Amino acid sequence: MAAILLALGAALSVQAWNTHLVAKGDAQGAQRVHSEWKAAEAKREGDAARLQAENERSERAKEQAKQKEAERIAREQVQREQAMRSAMAAADARNRSLHTTIAQLNADAAARVPSVGQAACSAADIDGATAARNALGQCSSRYTAVAGVADQLAGQVAGLQDYVRSVPTGGTDGH
Repeated sequence: MAAILLALGAALSVQAWNTHLVAKGDAQGAQRVHSEWKAAEAKREGDAARLQAENERSERAKEQAKQKEAERIAREQVQREQAMRSAMAAADARNRSLHTTIAQLNADAAARVPSVGQAACSAADIDGATAARNALGQCSSRYTAVAGVADQLAGQVAGLQDYVRSVPTGGTDGH
């Protein structure tokens, strides 16, 4: 009987030892799983933070590129306006010169008005030439004004086209 008791005691001891080892293994496994879980969670959080930082850098770079493009367009628009003002000033100077020349020619023609004894056709010719010169001066002034407006509109169109080219288009899905 002692042998049975001894065998029974040994079996119970082995079973208790086995239960102890299983419990210890379960605790170690749970601890290992928990530490691996924490490491994976920290990696996911780090990846998310890196991704967010990359997105923010990308957005800042896009905004800076848009700002530089807007500044370039504004600079070019100012240059176009300065060139237009210079061209208008030169056209105005040419018109003033033309009007001065017309006034001199008209004054010279008036000084050469024929006397009563000369042919009347010569006075009519002088009046016709004066009228033609005056019409030329008026046409030149109007043409310069129209060209100025056209240059302003051309500058606006060029600025708008630059802006439209710089605006990113939507994706292929139409949004």
